[in-house]
Amino acid sequence: MNKEEEKLSNRIRTATRTASALLLTATLCGTTAPTSADSVADFYRGKTVSIVIAAGPGGGHTQYSLLIAPYLKKHMPGNPTFITQNMGGAGGTKAANYLYNRAAQDGSAIGILLSDTPFASRLRTTGVKYIADRFHYLGGAEKTRSAFVVFKSAGVSSLADMRKKQVIMGSTGKGSQTFILPTLANAMLGTKFKVVKGYRGMNGVYLAMDQAEVQGFQAVWSSVAFLRPQWLKNDLVTVLFANALDPLPDRPRVPLFKDLISDPMDKKIAELIGGNGILGRGWLAPPGVPRDRIKALRMAYEKMFKDSGVIRDAKKRGMIWTPVAWSDQQQQASRITAADEALFKRMRAALKVKK
Repeated sequence: MNKEEEKLSNRIRTATRTASALLLTATLCGTTAPTSADSVADFYRGKTVSIVIAAGPGGGHTQYSLLIAPYLKKHMPGNPTFITQNMGGAGGTKAANYLYNRAAQDGSAIGILLSDTPFASRLRTTGVKYIADRFHYLGGAEKTRSAFVVFKSAGVSSLADMRKKQVIMGSTGKGSQTFILPTLANAMLGTKFKVVKGYRGMNGVYLAMDQAEVQGFQAVWSSVAFLRPQWLKNDLVTVLFANALDPLPDRPRVPLFKDLISDPMDKKIAELIGGNGILGRGWLAPPGVPRDRIKALRMAYEKMFKDSGVIRDAKKRGMIWTPVAWSDQQQQASRITAADEALFKRMRAALKVKK
């Protein structure tokens, strides 16, 4: 070893001894800098986290949020308590606006919005004050498929029937698919749906069906199965068509909305909407939440989705459990946000929406 090499070796040994001594001192004195995980746990310890639900109580989004709350507590650093807060109104836009603009941006408020949230952002139907892909998506419990469901007493079972006979459909508001899809069907297929707006959340629409105020609605198909199983057991309803990219698993012969359409632009619109099921049963956080807390929330959701306890409980309640990754949801929101403006111009014309 020459002199230069010996000097370098000595410097390395000295630096190593110094670093080891400093690490030992810091460990003994308890003065090591907190890790990001420690910081997140410290923030959430003893906290209450609100899950803002863009619907009234009693619907599918509420039931899923109540189901996961104790399991999120189990898997989230600091083990905060998760509570639900229903905020229905304007077809989901009220809750979306709240989370984007008014809710705490520190991770103590998250939400479950409607799958229509990105579309409402582009359509500007109900005073939208958010940009959909700036939310931080956390993951979903189910890739939903929605369907046009009517009571058999309405006397319609085919597209030909729908073009001849008026069917009264219940809706939560202009920002939701309960309004958007029947109205688009009227414009694109020549159906005669009469949409009655203003019901408070999907539970309000279900009650309107029970009380014969309306004859049908556009709903998440899996919700119909576990919220009104008697309708299926007693063969009371007809599924006219499904809004999805692939068939309903238990009713594969039901036609798809996109396949009933011949106009190329309208078909593109139906396909874009049909892919929206990936956002169904999906939770998200406001845009200003710090990155380390978003990372922790996403990890907690990932662990929760795989928890044998929540899978067992979902099965007991008849809930579909087919988790969706947050990254897939984020991509879908971005896809809609960046979609061709011509498609939304056509939709606004069909929906009679002024930009």
